[in-house]
Amino acid sequence: MENKKEKKQSKGRRKIEINKISKKSSLNVTFSKRRQGLFNKAGEFCVLSGAEMAIITISPGGKTFTFGHPSADAILNRHLTGNSTSGESSTNLVKGFWWDEQSIESLDLEELNQYVESMEVLRKLVALKVDEMEKGSDQSPSDFLAMDSNSLLDAFASSEAENIE
Repeated sequence: MENKKEKKQSKGRRKIEINKISKKSSLNVTFSKRRQGLFNKAGEFCVLSGAEMAIITISPGGKTFTFGHPSADAILNRHLTGNSTSGESSTNLVKGFWWDEQSIESLDLEELNQYVESMEVLRKLVALKVDEMEKGSDQSPSDFLAMDSNSLLDAFASSEAENIE
């Protein structure tokens, strides 16, 4: 009898080859998981270090996803215009949300009615999107957030046009 127990050799942590994934479904799953992990790590890095960063990823299907801290648009605009100061981002953090910009008390009756209509349209658009997502559509909540803001504005403008007529 042997007193020594043979240890099973594990492969342990080792370097893997980087190859293109040929199976389309595996490629999509891997992209989705890796993208989310990348965005989570980037967000954690920004919070811990105070860094500002923007990440743009394009899925195998051609959809574009962005991450930015404080926002991808602000960082890209600052980079493209050549401004190296981050004062713009700190003022954006101080401003807060767009609905906090103007006090409701200062609006007259016509502006209040328009504000109420705008909020109703926004509520309807969000409710429609929630219904779509509950019915099992292919889009995830992050796709909704990544959706082009022009489509929301177009929907809002068309509903405003219907209200005017």
